[in-house]
Amino acid sequence: MKSTWKWMGSMALGLTFLLSSCGEGNPYTNALPKDAAAVFSLDLNKMVQKCGLNEQAQQSVREMLKTSLKGKADALVDKLMENPEESGLRLTDRVYFFVTPQMEMGGALVRVTDKGKLEDLIEVLHAQQACEAPADGDGCRWTVGGGGLMAWTDDAFLVVGNNGDPKDLQHQASMWLRQKKGEGYSGTPEFEKLEDAAEDVAMVTSLNIMPKTYLAPMTMGLPADLKLDNLKLFSTLDFQDGRAVMEVETLVEGQQFKDLLKKQAEVCGELDGTFLETFPANTVCWASAHMNGEKAYELLRENPTIRQELDNSMMPLDFEAIFKAVKGDVALAMPEMSLTPGVILYADVTNSEFLRTFEDLKPILAMTNGQMRLLDKGKDAYQFVAADGSMLGMGRGPVSLWLGVKDKRFYLTNQESLIGREVKGLSLKDCSWAKDVKDKRFYLNVNFQALAAVLPQVPYVSMLDYLTIESDNPTKGRMVLQMKNRQENVLKQLVQIVNN
Repeated sequence: MKSTWKWMGSMALGLTFLLSSCGEGNPYTNALPKDAAAVFSLDLNKMVQKCGLNEQAQQSVREMLKTSLKGKADALVDKLMENPEESGLRLTDRVYFFVTPQMEMGGALVRVTDKGKLEDLIEVLHAQQACEAPADGDGCRWTVGGGGLMAWTDDAFLVVGNNGDPKDLQHQASMWLRQKKGEGYSGTPEFEKLEDAAEDVAMVTSLNIMPKTYLAPMTMGLPADLKLDNLKLFSTLDFQDGRAVMEVETLVEGQQFKDLLKKQAEVCGELDGTFLETFPANTVCWASAHMNGEKAYELLRENPTIRQELDNSMMPLDFEAIFKAVKGDVALAMPEMSLTPGVILYADVTNSEFLRTFEDLKPILAMTNGQMRLLDKGKDAYQFVAADGSMLGMGRGPVSLWLGVKDKRFYLTNQESLIGREVKGLSLKDCSWAKDVKDKRFYLNVNFQALAAVLPQVPYVSMLDYLTIESDNPTKGRMVLQMKNRQENVLKQLVQIVNN
């Protein structure tokens, strides 16, 4: 089995790296299953060009293919390397990958340009014992190899796999291959967005992709008639010079989800950037959002499960008072990397009166015989101490947390020295990306150069500059991976990292 996968991987790599011709219209996309929970569209031709592989790398692929074929098909390898379309497949048209609901099945779809040449290639695979002898199906031809089923027509080549016997998938594959225009996924509005995407990778996913065992906890308390496929994510990934950019958009159908998004928009407003000056420029990780605590509390209580937990909590805290006090920017940061990194949460609050509710915790903690304590640390300040953090799911050993309000800012941290620490020198506000924070609804930055300074044993980290995730719209987000080298395409740089 391992040798079969190795051969198929080598063949796919060789074909992908050397394709260069253009494609015309073809109905191969009709074979995409209509109920797919996720569909990925890849422009492999453009991605290969961005990799910038030289002749030496291409020769290495050629030799790898010949080795995998045990020297019995050298002429075929040379033929394919000179003209990849001799395979009968055209990977210069977009290649599609899909997953059915609950991840029960997955597959890939490629355009066929010459069925005869494709079957010649399948015969070579059969001679190498990489697949079974091809057979006639219901409107298609098929074979089994590499743990999956391969089926094809004059237009489409389909590879499908699941956890069962791949032969059992033959009927389903033949049904997909017989679909007419508009009958499958290609007839949906989401597919139109995939087709219109100019980026290297485009994808649409829905909550239905998750197995039910994982999905149930996420949807607990939501209306029983809520259709999960009414909420989808449309994403694109583009490899550019010096950076990779991912755009994410929430696609919503149905009034329930639209109402939910509207309420979420009322919870998170536009950032002021209040906490940029609070941390030094070499901060490892910083994330911030603008929060209306009162609206957040109202939204949480609309979920029956969460409302029950809040109303019947064993913790005698006034959750409503805590939430309502939060109004303004909230920031979570890891200023520096170490064996025990410090993390601190800041939040703009309207008052410190809500801290009184923590006094009600002291009688309960006293019942733990000193295993957990809440200590006064001055006005509006506490230290929570646990003898063993594993009781709270925080790892073994003693744990201390400091919380309180100072200068109308709530803080929660695992290192007391971080509270109100003065910035000496440049702050995050002086960073090149800081100008993009204001008016966003969410912003996160990871400083890889700060990580590289403490991780010299991982050289590729120094090739990365920073990662940002931002959102200026309740239904849209953006992620950027910025490289130190801003001239070469990021895909070429990432390939170099893998090769090293």
